[in-house]
Amino acid sequence: MRVFDKKTLIVFGLLVLAGLGFFFYSFFDEGRGTSATITALPLSSLDTKLGRELLAALAELKSTKLDTGIFDDPVFESLRDFGVPIAPLPVGRRNPFAPLEPEAKQAGSGAAKQKPPAGASGKPSVPSKPPVAEGFDIE
Repeated sequence: MRVFDKKTLIVFGLLVLAGLGFFFYSFFDEGRGTSATITALPLSSLDTKLGRELLAALAELKSTKLDTGIFDDPVFESLRDFGVPIAPLPVGRRNPFAPLEPEAKQAGSGAAKQKPPAGASGKPSVPSKPPVAEGFDIE
């Protein structure tokens, strides 16, 4: 009777190789100790000059005051809006990724769903809303 089969030996060998690789990588990596330190670069005169210019521009922006008195001017108040209102349009399907149903399902089964003509029932015909496609949002 064999204690170890071929698959068990392969798995055990891979685990040993992974452990050895981790050991050598962790303890014998020469460059890792020196490259992990953070080094600070000295500031150049160009960096300090650009920093001062940026701070000056920010201070100038902060000191800017807007005059809102123009909104009280009668000339401004006499202006009128000549814009044209935009009619609301259908915005599309609620779920654009939903599968489209075949026309047969949307229209029904044909003769079973047909309505009698308006004059046949004896009731006056009332204009109905235009049909809205299922799954569309209309605002």
